[in-house]
Amino acid sequence: MRNVQTRAYGFLALAMIIAGSAVVAGKCMVAAMPVFLAAELGISVSLLILLPLSFLRRHGQPKLDGKTHVALFLQALCGIVLYRAFIFWGLRHTSAAAGGLISSAAPALIALLAFLLLRERMSGKRVASVLSVSIGILAVNLHPFLSGAVQASGAIKGNCLILMAVLCEACFSVMSRAGCGRVSALRGTALMSSYAFICLLPCALYEARGYDFAAMRLSTVLCIGYYGIFVSFLSYVFWFKGIAVVPAGVAAAFTGFVPLSGVLLSGMFLREEISGAHWLGLLFVLLGVGLACLPEAAPASRKAAATQSKI
Repeated sequence: MRNVQTRAYGFLALAMIIAGSAVVAGKCMVAAMPVFLAAELGISVSLLILLPLSFLRRHGQPKLDGKTHVALFLQALCGIVLYRAFIFWGLRHTSAAAGGLISSAAPALIALLAFLLLRERMSGKRVASVLSVSIGILAVNLHPFLSGAVQASGAIKGNCLILMAVLCEACFSVMSRAGCGRVSALRGTALMSSYAFICLLPCALYEARGYDFAAMRLSTVLCIGYYGIFVSFLSYVFWFKGIAVVPAGVAAAFTGFVPLSGVLLSGMFLREEISGAHWLGLLFVLLGVGLACLPEAAPASRKAAATQSKI
């Protein structure tokens, strides 16, 4: 059981690190093409992988009912369509590092929604984990406002749009926990991506009419490929595999990797500033993840029953 949990933690961490890298790729994409077209091209690349794999593994898969399809459609709407639209719109007005940092609200939102909607228990350890992650990300988020008020005020619109994306991400995370047992990770990702592709298609076709594809740079093509393979494919598969084992409230702590991954990669590839506040935030986020991964203490009644059974 411990090995299964450890693998699930690894899947969640990888999923969120890849998700953090999405702001870097997304920043490059929206600088070269319209929002909906960029999102649709990324999903198209992922479907080139997902659909053949799903077809090859279709044997032995249970038939899904209409309720499951509705749940997957809602997850696609929140976790892919609305999330990417708000993220891409926001990245047009703020930096990639700020885009990663604003996602700091995700752990608290996911834990709160899991408590309200799924009735998951908020233990003291879990509350401490969420607080630690939130403190770490708060330290990082305060930096741009303290270092330059003019620049920060100019990015308010973008930050608000990214906050809307974070809310959509939190809804997706809780919904995936509620319905993850009915569909495999690969099949669920393929269905969600297909629904998202259909939703985005009208807007993408409208934007494609005036876009010059011949002038597209190689760097933009590579970003689209990365977004499709890693962000739109692997990150969702990893998330489904992890969330099937780990409670949504615990998984919330792993979303702390998103802003920190975004900041570090923004510094590496976009040459954006990384300050001491970022490293302080990393320390608190890793502490929060460590707290979330600690095993829950068994209730006193369960311990007593186990002791009596041994006697």
